[in-house]
Amino acid sequence: MQIAVTAALIALVLGGLLGLYRRPFERFAGLRYLHRTENRSRSRRLHVGMGVAALTGLGALGVFLLVRGHSRTVETVAIVAVLAAGLAFVLLLLLRLFSVFTTVSTMGVVLGVTSLIVVLAVTSGFQREFQNKVLALNAHLIVIPYGDVDVDSVEADEIEAKLRDLPGVVRRAKFLFSAGEVMVGNVGANLKGIDLGQGADDLRRALVEGAVEDLAKPASCAVAGTTLAGGGGRVDAAGRIILGAELAHRLRLKVGDCVSIMVPFSNAGDAAPPSFLFKVVGRFQMGFNEYDTRLAYVSLQDARKLATARQSVFGVELRFADPQQAIPMAKEVRRLLDGPYRVVDWQELNHNLFTALKMQKVIISLLLVLIILVAAFNIIASLTMIVLSKVREIAIMKSMGAPSAMLARLFLVAGTSVGGVGTVLGIACGLMVCGLAQLYGYPLDPKVYLIGQLPVDIAPREIVAVAAATLAICVLATLYPSLRASRMRAVDGLRYN
Repeated sequence: MQIAVTAALIALVLGGLLGLYRRPFERFAGLRYLHRTENRSRSRRLHVGMGVAALTGLGALGVFLLVRGHSRTVETVAIVAVLAAGLAFVLLLLLRLFSVFTTVSTMGVVLGVTSLIVVLAVTSGFQREFQNKVLALNAHLIVIPYGDVDVDSVEADEIEAKLRDLPGVVRRAKFLFSAGEVMVGNVGANLKGIDLGQGADDLRRALVEGAVEDLAKPASCAVAGTTLAGGGGRVDAAGRIILGAELAHRLRLKVGDCVSIMVPFSNAGDAAPPSFLFKVVGRFQMGFNEYDTRLAYVSLQDARKLATARQSVFGVELRFADPQQAIPMAKEVRRLLDGPYRVVDWQELNHNLFTALKMQKVIISLLLVLIILVAAFNIIASLTMIVLSKVREIAIMKSMGAPSAMLARLFLVAGTSVGGVGTVLGIACGLMVCGLAQLYGYPLDPKVYLIGQLPVDIAPREIVAVAAATLAICVLATLYPSLRASRMRAVDGLRYN
């Protein structure tokens, strides 16, 4: 629906513009009204200024590329210099082409479009990064049976059998997930038990130390004191665990160390919560702070030990070739299972996160559209001033038989030219800012933003939508002064001139 509306809007705007610019007289006269008065000395100064701005920007970009990765301060100064030089070049170019009043109107459009392009690229980047991080360690579709279902039960095998021929599925795997946090050392975390044969691919890609296969190898831990193993010695039946990098850092653990896992609110009914010894066999890092600080992986075999002390959530996770395919496929999964199962796709699993990102994107975009609306009022004021200054010329054309529609089209050409030039330059400036942001790699606090660097994702459809909306607003802004010019009487212009 959104694509159809955007396409219809683009077709309408382009069709109207082509109809306007096909008429040579209206095109010539409308553009002439926007041009500044010719002054060779001023033109020479503007050309020199444009050359200096271009050389400054290119030089600053060269400095940035030379010192990249060596001096953050110099990188920052160079990026600021490139942005300032680019803005100065655009301003001088507009002053070379248009009058000062028209330049102000056009710069409003340029800044509005640039802001929209940059904000949409950044918000789309956040959506992309969060989606990638979420999908990196989460399946696209999760099936969770209601009630107490064991991972080795007949019902668990039946679920996998029914979903075996589901189209688009590239992986099926059983898992166990702790029903609430457990204490890993002195830090609360979640444990996920995975099938090492089918469900370890995502973890394998995120490992920075160790190997997934180590979760199946025998492990032993030396024990001191009397809390475990009855007063020292060695526990040969220790579990194996892979920690998130930040979780391991907080616990000051490295591969080969042992950690005690305590299960609060257990089903054992003991006065003290049961605890288990686990050996750290690896670390993973996703760059997503929520996972790196609060998640750990164990094998299904070790997860069963914890399940005896506290009920874990059992489920079957499905991964598709295309994540978007999982959303409509959820209905098909419910139909195939036909029982008391909960089927959750990746968007529903992270509904609050993606809804917040979408609302943030829409609201910020609407606020920034105000900049374009202000520029549209500047266009109205600029064209109105042109109409008032061209009363005599309008009266002469009227007296020579020029129809009112011709005069209206003449000023429509002038207004849409301002919008068109501003849109093109705004898109160019927006793409430049986005490119520089990607090169610079603006750092973010992962504890606040969950990712470590400002993400930028340029979507062509959003650029086209911004261009179409901006041109539509600019065309609407030209209607009033164009209609005012077309309704002027020849006698009014000749009477005072």
